[in-house]
Amino acid sequence: SEAINRLVRLNLMRLENEQLLMDPNFRTSIQRFVTNDTPNTGINDISVDKNMPSLDKISAHARDSWERMLQLLVDDDPSLRQSHDTKNKDTKRVEKILEFAEYIVQDPSSEEIAITSKGFRFLFLPHRKQVWAFLLGYVRYVSHLKEVRLNEQEVLRFLFRLSHLSVGQGYPTKQLTEAERQVLLHLRGFGLVFLKRDSSKRYYPTALAMSLSSTENTLSSTLGQTHGKIIVETTFRLVAYTDSSFQIKILNKFVRLDYRLPNLIVGVITKHSVMEALRNGITAEGIIMYLEQHAHPQMKRNLKTGRALPPTVAEQLRLWQKERERFTVTKSHLLTDFESDDKYRRILELMQAEGTLQWQNDEKQLLAVTPEGFEKVRKVQQEERRRSQR
Repeated sequence: SEAINRLVRLNLMRLENEQLLMDPNFRTSIQRFVTNDTPNTGINDISVDKNMPSLDKISAHARDSWERMLQLLVDDDPSLRQSHDTKNKDTKRVEKILEFAEYIVQDPSSEEIAITSKGFRFLFLPHRKQVWAFLLGYVRYVSHLKEVRLNEQEVLRFLFRLSHLSVGQGYPTKQLTEAERQVLLHLRGFGLVFLKRDSSKRYYPTALAMSLSSTENTLSSTLGQTHGKIIVETTFRLVAYTDSSFQIKILNKFVRLDYRLPNLIVGVITKHSVMEALRNGITAEGIIMYLEQHAHPQMKRNLKTGRALPPTVAEQLRLWQKERERFTVTKSHLLTDFESDDKYRRILELMQAEGTLQWQNDEKQLLAVTPEGFEKVRKVQQEERRRSQR
Protein backbone atom coordinates (compact mmCIF):
# COMPACT_ATOMS: atom_id res chain seq x y z
CA SER A 1 0.00 0.00 0.00
CA GLU A 2 0.99 3.67 -0.26
CA ALA A 3 1.46 3.89 3.54
CA ILE A 4 3.94 1.00 3.54
CA ASN A 5 5.78 2.44 0.54
CA ARG A 6 6.21 5.72 2.40
CA LEU A 7 7.58 3.93 5.46
CA VAL A 8 10.05 2.08 3.24
CA ARG A 9 11.18 5.34 1.61
CA LEU A 10 11.71 6.84 5.08
CA ASN A 11 13.80 3.77 6.07
CA LEU A 12 11.31 2.96 8.83
CA MET A 13 10.55 -0.41 7.22
CA ARG A 14 12.53 -2.67 4.90
CA LEU A 15 11.81 -5.74 2.78
CA GLU A 16 13.96 -8.71 3.70
CA ASN A 17 13.40 -12.33 2.60
CA GLU A 18 9.89 -11.43 1.45
CA GLN A 19 9.12 -10.07 4.92
CA LEU A 20 8.50 -6.51 6.04
CA LEU A 21 10.71 -5.62 9.01
CA MET A 22 10.18 -2.49 11.09
CA ASP A 23 13.05 -0.33 12.31
CA PRO A 24 13.68 -1.24 16.00
CA ASN A 25 13.58 2.35 17.27
CA PHE A 26 10.40 3.08 15.31
CA ARG A 27 8.81 -0.14 16.59
CA THR A 28 9.62 0.77 20.19
CA SER A 29 8.12 4.24 19.76
CA ILE A 30 4.94 2.79 18.28
CA GLN A 31 4.63 0.29 21.13
CA ARG A 32 5.07 3.01 23.74
CA PHE A 33 2.49 5.21 22.03
CA VAL A 34 -0.09 2.41 21.69
CA THR A 35 0.33 1.42 25.35
CA ASN A 36 0.20 5.06 26.52
CA ASP A 37 3.75 4.79 27.78
CA THR A 38 4.88 8.12 26.36
CA PRO A 39 7.25 9.92 28.77
CA ASN A 40 6.90 13.51 29.92
CA THR A 41 3.47 14.15 28.41
CA GLY A 42 1.33 13.43 31.41
CA ILE A 43 -0.76 11.11 29.26
CA ASN A 44 -1.11 8.64 32.13
CA ASP A 45 -1.79 11.36 34.67
CA ILE A 46 -5.07 12.88 33.46
CA SER A 47 -7.51 13.72 36.22
CA VAL A 48 -10.95 15.28 35.92
CA ASP A 49 -10.69 18.81 34.56
CA LYS A 50 -13.58 20.86 35.96
CA ASN A 51 -12.59 24.06 34.10
CA MET A 52 -11.87 22.57 30.69
CA PRO A 53 -12.33 25.17 27.92
CA SER A 54 -14.71 24.37 25.08
CA LEU A 55 -13.43 23.09 21.76
CA ASP A 56 -14.80 26.22 20.09
CA LYS A 57 -12.70 28.41 22.40
CA ILE A 58 -9.57 26.34 21.71
CA SER A 59 -10.19 26.43 17.93
CA ALA A 60 -10.79 30.19 18.04
CA HIS A 61 -7.48 30.67 19.87
CA ALA A 62 -5.62 28.62 17.24
CA ARG A 63 -7.30 30.44 14.37
CA ASP A 64 -6.79 33.96 15.76
CA SER A 65 -3.16 33.35 16.77
CA TRP A 66 -2.23 31.88 13.39
CA GLU A 67 -3.96 34.63 11.44
CA ARG A 68 -2.26 37.27 13.62
CA MET A 69 1.08 35.79 12.59
CA LEU A 70 0.17 35.79 8.88
CA GLN A 71 -1.13 39.36 9.22
CA LEU A 72 2.45 40.51 9.86
CA LEU A 73 3.31 39.41 6.33
CA VAL A 74 0.46 41.13 4.48
CA ASP A 75 0.32 44.49 6.28
CA ASP A 76 1.81 46.93 3.76
CA ASP A 77 1.64 49.92 6.11
CA PRO A 78 4.58 49.89 8.60
CA SER A 79 2.48 51.81 11.14
CA LEU A 80 0.03 48.91 11.25
CA ARG A 81 2.80 46.50 12.13
CA GLN A 82 3.94 48.74 14.95
CA SER A 83 0.43 48.74 16.43
CA HIS A 84 0.03 44.95 16.56
CA ASP A 85 -0.61 44.27 20.26
CA THR A 86 1.68 47.24 20.96
CA LYS A 87 4.61 45.01 20.06
CA ASN A 88 4.15 42.46 22.85
CA LYS A 89 6.56 39.57 23.40
CA ASP A 90 4.66 37.15 21.16
CA THR A 91 4.63 39.62 18.24
CA LYS A 92 8.34 40.40 18.58
CA ARG A 93 9.12 36.68 18.76
CA VAL A 94 7.06 35.94 15.65
CA GLU A 95 8.89 38.69 13.76
CA LYS A 96 12.25 37.19 14.76
CA ILE A 97 11.16 33.72 13.61
CA LEU A 98 9.88 35.07 10.29
CA GLU A 99 13.25 36.78 9.90
CA PHE A 100 15.11 33.55 10.72
CA ALA A 101 13.01 31.76 8.09
CA GLU A 102 13.83 34.55 5.57
CA TYR A 103 10.16 35.42 5.08
CA ILE A 104 10.77 39.07 6.01
CA VAL A 105 13.74 41.43 6.11
CA GLN A 106 14.04 44.26 8.62
CA ASP A 107 15.80 47.56 8.12
CA PRO A 108 17.96 48.07 11.27
CA SER A 109 17.81 51.87 11.03
CA SER A 110 14.07 52.38 10.41
CA GLU A 111 12.81 49.04 11.83
CA GLU A 112 10.54 48.76 8.80
CA ILE A 113 9.70 45.25 7.64
CA ALA A 114 9.45 44.05 4.04
CA ILE A 115 8.15 40.67 2.90
CA THR A 116 10.51 38.62 0.72
CA SER A 117 9.70 36.45 -2.31
CA LYS A 118 10.02 33.43 -0.02
CA GLY A 119 7.50 35.06 2.33
CA PHE A 120 5.00 35.53 -0.50
CA ARG A 121 5.30 31.84 -1.41
CA PHE A 122 4.78 30.93 2.26
CA LEU A 123 1.44 32.81 2.30
CA PHE A 124 0.07 30.62 -0.48
CA LEU A 125 1.12 27.26 0.97
CA PRO A 126 -1.58 24.85 2.20
CA HIS A 127 -2.22 25.18 5.95
CA ARG A 128 -0.30 22.06 6.97
CA LYS A 129 2.79 23.03 4.96
CA GLN A 130 2.59 26.52 6.45
CA VAL A 131 2.67 25.11 9.98
CA TRP A 132 5.63 22.86 9.18
CA ALA A 133 7.58 25.66 7.43
CA PHE A 134 6.98 28.11 10.29
CA LEU A 135 7.91 25.59 13.00
CA LEU A 136 11.14 24.65 11.22
CA GLY A 137 12.02 28.35 11.37
CA TYR A 138 11.07 28.34 15.05
CA VAL A 139 13.28 25.32 15.76
CA ARG A 140 16.28 27.13 14.28
CA TYR A 141 15.37 30.27 16.22
CA VAL A 142 14.89 28.62 19.61
CA SER A 143 18.18 26.69 19.36
CA HIS A 144 19.97 30.07 19.51
CA LEU A 145 18.15 31.29 22.63
CA LYS A 146 20.04 31.33 25.90
CA GLU A 147 16.81 31.23 27.94
CA VAL A 148 15.84 27.82 26.47
CA ARG A 149 18.48 25.14 26.89
CA LEU A 150 17.20 22.83 24.17
CA ASN A 151 18.86 21.83 20.91
CA GLU A 152 17.00 21.40 17.63
CA GLN A 153 16.49 17.65 18.05
CA GLU A 154 14.96 18.07 21.52
CA VAL A 155 12.55 20.75 20.30
CA LEU A 156 11.47 18.56 17.36
CA ARG A 157 10.99 15.61 19.70
CA PHE A 158 8.78 17.72 21.94
CA LEU A 159 6.73 18.92 18.94
CA PHE A 160 6.21 15.34 17.73
CA ARG A 161 5.06 14.28 21.19
CA LEU A 162 2.67 17.21 21.26
CA SER A 163 1.27 16.28 17.85
CA HIS A 164 0.14 12.85 19.11
CA LEU A 165 -1.96 14.22 21.96
CA SER A 166 -5.70 14.85 21.72
CA VAL A 167 -7.17 18.21 20.74
CA GLY A 168 -8.96 19.87 23.67
CA GLN A 169 -7.69 17.39 26.26
CA GLY A 170 -5.92 18.99 29.22
CA TYR A 171 -2.43 17.70 30.10
CA PRO A 172 -0.50 18.62 33.27
CA THR A 173 2.50 20.91 32.86
CA LYS A 174 4.26 19.39 35.88
CA GLN A 175 5.44 16.50 33.68
CA LEU A 176 7.44 18.91 31.52
CA THR A 177 10.97 20.15 32.05
CA GLU A 178 11.61 23.85 32.63
CA ALA A 179 12.87 24.28 29.06
CA GLU A 180 9.81 22.49 27.65
CA ARG A 181 7.55 24.80 29.66
CA GLN A 182 9.31 27.78 28.11
CA VAL A 183 8.74 26.32 24.64
CA LEU A 184 5.10 25.73 25.59
CA LEU A 185 4.67 29.47 26.27
CA HIS A 186 6.14 30.19 22.83
CA LEU A 187 3.77 27.71 21.17
CA ARG A 188 0.79 29.38 22.82
CA GLY A 189 1.65 32.59 20.96
CA PHE A 190 1.49 30.68 17.65
CA GLY A 191 -1.79 28.94 18.51
CA LEU A 192 -0.42 25.38 18.87
CA VAL A 193 -1.52 25.10 22.50
CA PHE A 194 -4.08 26.85 24.68
CA LEU A 195 -3.07 28.09 28.13
CA LYS A 196 -5.38 30.09 30.38
CA ARG A 197 -2.37 31.93 31.83
CA ASP A 198 1.41 31.55 32.06
CA SER A 199 1.20 29.66 35.36
CA SER A 200 -1.57 27.27 34.23
CA LYS A 201 -1.24 23.71 35.50
CA ARG A 202 -2.71 22.31 32.27
CA TYR A 203 -2.15 22.88 28.58
CA TYR A 204 -4.53 22.01 25.74
CA PRO A 205 -3.19 21.05 22.26
CA THR A 206 -4.98 22.60 19.28
CA ALA A 207 -5.55 21.39 15.72
CA LEU A 208 -2.37 23.25 14.68
CA ALA A 209 -0.29 20.89 16.83
CA MET A 210 -2.22 17.87 15.58
CA SER A 211 -1.55 18.88 11.95
CA LEU A 212 2.09 17.83 12.33
CA SER A 213 1.00 14.19 12.26
CA SER A 214 -2.49 14.33 10.70
CA THR A 215 -4.14 15.21 7.39
CA GLU A 216 -4.71 18.65 5.88
CA ASN A 217 -8.50 18.30 6.05
CA THR A 218 -8.58 18.46 9.85
CA LEU A 219 -6.60 21.67 9.93
CA SER A 220 -8.52 23.31 7.08
CA SER A 221 -11.77 22.77 8.93
CA THR A 222 -10.33 24.72 11.88
CA LEU A 223 -8.57 27.55 10.05
CA GLY A 224 -10.93 27.71 7.10
CA GLN A 225 -13.93 28.90 9.10
CA THR A 226 -12.70 32.50 9.06
CA HIS A 227 -11.66 32.51 5.42
CA GLY A 228 -15.04 32.41 3.69
CA LYS A 229 -15.60 30.67 0.36
CA ILE A 230 -14.36 31.60 -3.10
CA ILE A 231 -16.07 31.14 -6.45
CA VAL A 232 -14.04 31.54 -9.65
CA GLU A 233 -15.92 31.70 -12.95
CA THR A 234 -14.63 30.74 -16.40
CA THR A 235 -14.68 34.48 -17.23
CA PHE A 236 -11.99 34.97 -14.52
CA ARG A 237 -14.44 36.82 -12.29
CA LEU A 238 -13.90 36.01 -8.60
CA VAL A 239 -16.52 36.20 -5.86
CA ALA A 240 -15.42 35.69 -2.24
CA TYR A 241 -17.91 35.35 0.61
CA THR A 242 -15.75 36.74 3.39
CA ASP A 243 -15.41 39.65 5.80
CA SER A 244 -11.84 38.70 6.75
CA SER A 245 -9.50 41.66 6.17
CA PHE A 246 -6.63 39.17 6.06
CA GLN A 247 -8.08 37.18 3.16
CA ILE A 248 -8.99 40.36 1.29
CA LYS A 249 -5.35 41.45 1.51
CA ILE A 250 -4.24 38.03 0.25
CA LEU A 251 -6.64 38.17 -2.71
CA ASN A 252 -5.48 41.70 -3.48
CA LYS A 253 -2.03 40.25 -4.23
CA PHE A 254 -3.27 38.60 -7.45
CA VAL A 255 -6.84 39.86 -8.05
CA ARG A 256 -8.10 43.24 -9.24
CA LEU A 257 -10.73 43.96 -6.59
CA ASP A 258 -13.68 45.88 -8.10
CA TYR A 259 -16.10 46.35 -5.23
CA ARG A 260 -16.82 45.21 -1.69
CA LEU A 261 -20.12 44.56 0.04
CA PRO A 262 -20.83 43.27 3.57
CA ASN A 263 -19.47 39.68 3.68
CA LEU A 264 -18.76 39.77 -0.09
CA ILE A 265 -16.06 41.01 -2.44
CA VAL A 266 -15.99 40.83 -6.25
CA GLY A 267 -12.96 41.11 -8.49
CA VAL A 268 -11.29 39.85 -11.65
CA ILE A 269 -8.12 37.80 -12.12
CA THR A 270 -6.32 39.86 -14.77
CA LYS A 271 -3.01 39.41 -16.55
CA HIS A 272 -1.66 42.58 -14.94
CA SER A 273 -2.61 41.49 -11.38
CA VAL A 274 -1.13 38.01 -11.89
CA MET A 275 2.08 39.39 -13.43
CA GLU A 276 2.47 41.64 -10.39
CA ALA A 277 2.05 38.61 -8.13
CA LEU A 278 4.64 36.67 -10.14
CA ARG A 279 7.09 39.57 -9.78
CA ASN A 280 6.64 39.36 -6.00
CA GLY A 281 7.64 35.68 -6.02
CA ILE A 282 4.16 34.12 -5.97
CA THR A 283 3.86 31.19 -8.38
CA ALA A 284 0.95 30.17 -10.57
CA GLU A 285 0.72 26.85 -8.69
CA GLY A 286 0.61 28.76 -5.41
CA ILE A 287 -2.37 30.80 -6.61
CA ILE A 288 -4.10 27.66 -7.90
CA MET A 289 -3.59 25.83 -4.61
CA TYR A 290 -4.91 28.80 -2.64
CA LEU A 291 -8.07 29.06 -4.75
CA GLU A 292 -8.60 25.29 -4.50
CA GLN A 293 -8.14 25.34 -0.75
CA HIS A 294 -10.79 28.04 -0.28
CA ALA A 295 -13.15 26.98 -3.08
CA HIS A 296 -16.89 27.21 -2.40
CA PRO A 297 -18.51 23.78 -1.82
CA GLN A 298 -20.94 24.43 -4.69
CA MET A 299 -18.18 24.80 -7.26
CA LYS A 300 -18.37 21.80 -9.58
CA ARG A 301 -15.34 19.57 -9.16
CA ASN A 302 -13.68 17.62 -11.96
CA LEU A 303 -14.49 13.92 -11.51
CA LYS A 304 -11.01 12.81 -12.62
CA THR A 305 -8.78 15.39 -10.90
CA GLY A 306 -11.05 16.48 -8.04
CA ARG A 307 -10.15 20.10 -8.83
CA ALA A 308 -12.75 22.85 -8.42
CA LEU A 309 -10.95 25.64 -10.30
CA PRO A 310 -12.09 25.88 -13.96
CA PRO A 311 -9.37 24.28 -16.16
CA THR A 312 -9.28 27.33 -18.44
CA VAL A 313 -8.39 29.58 -15.48
CA ALA A 314 -5.73 27.23 -14.11
CA GLU A 315 -4.14 26.79 -17.53
CA GLN A 316 -4.12 30.53 -18.23
CA LEU A 317 -2.35 31.19 -14.91
CA ARG A 318 0.36 28.71 -15.91
CA LEU A 319 0.66 30.28 -19.38
CA TRP A 320 1.11 33.75 -17.88
CA GLN A 321 3.91 32.41 -15.70
CA LYS A 322 5.59 30.74 -18.69
CA GLU A 323 5.27 33.97 -20.65
CA ARG A 324 7.03 35.89 -17.91
CA GLU A 325 9.76 33.25 -17.58
CA ARG A 326 10.40 33.48 -21.34
CA PHE A 327 11.89 36.96 -20.93
CA THR A 328 14.74 38.16 -18.73
CA VAL A 329 15.03 41.88 -18.05
CA THR A 330 18.54 43.23 -17.50
CA LYS A 331 19.96 46.75 -17.45
CA SER A 332 21.89 47.71 -20.58
CA HIS A 333 23.28 50.66 -22.55
CA LEU A 334 22.88 51.03 -26.32
CA LEU A 335 25.96 52.34 -28.16
CA THR A 336 25.35 54.02 -31.55
CA ASP A 337 26.85 56.57 -33.98
CA PHE A 338 30.43 55.28 -34.04
CA GLU A 339 32.94 57.63 -35.71
CA SER A 340 34.35 54.90 -37.98
CA ASP A 341 34.21 51.21 -38.76
CA ASP A 342 37.59 50.79 -37.08
CA LYS A 343 36.35 52.30 -33.82
CA TYR A 344 33.22 50.12 -33.91
CA ARG A 345 35.39 47.00 -34.28
CA ARG A 346 37.73 48.04 -31.45
CA ILE A 347 34.84 48.65 -29.03
CA LEU A 348 33.18 45.39 -30.10
CA GLU A 349 36.36 43.37 -29.46
CA LEU A 350 36.88 45.12 -26.12
CA MET A 351 33.33 44.30 -24.94
CA GLN A 352 33.68 40.68 -26.07
CA ALA A 353 36.98 40.36 -24.21
CA GLU A 354 35.48 41.94 -21.06
CA GLY A 355 32.37 39.72 -21.27
CA THR A 356 30.05 42.74 -21.10
CA LEU A 357 28.53 42.50 -24.61
CA GLN A 358 24.79 41.71 -24.58
CA TRP A 359 23.80 42.18 -28.23
CA GLN A 360 25.23 43.44 -31.51
CA ASN A 361 24.08 44.47 -35.00
CA ASP A 362 27.04 44.76 -37.35
CA GLU A 363 24.96 46.06 -40.25
CA LYS A 364 23.68 49.09 -38.31
CA GLN A 365 26.70 49.22 -35.96
CA LEU A 366 24.70 48.92 -32.75
CA LEU A 367 26.01 47.46 -29.48
CA ALA A 368 24.12 46.70 -26.25
CA VAL A 369 26.45 46.44 -23.24
CA THR A 370 26.10 46.09 -19.48
CA PRO A 371 26.46 49.13 -17.19
CA GLU A 372 29.98 47.90 -16.35
CA GLY A 373 30.81 47.71 -20.06
CA PHE A 374 29.49 51.23 -20.62
CA GLU A 375 31.75 52.57 -17.85
CA LYS A 376 34.71 50.82 -19.51
CA VAL A 377 33.90 52.42 -22.88
CA ARG A 378 33.56 55.84 -21.25
CA LYS A 379 36.99 55.52 -19.61
CA VAL A 380 38.58 54.41 -22.91
CA GLN A 381 37.12 57.41 -24.73
CA GLN A 382 38.33 59.79 -22.00
CA GLU A 383 41.81 58.32 -22.29
CA GLU A 384 41.79 58.75 -26.09
CA ARG A 385 40.77 62.41 -25.74
CA ARG A 386 43.66 63.06 -23.34
CA ARG A 387 46.13 61.54 -25.80
CA SER A 388 44.78 63.61 -28.69
CA GLN A 389 45.14 66.83 -26.68
CA ARG A 390 48.86 66.25 -25.91
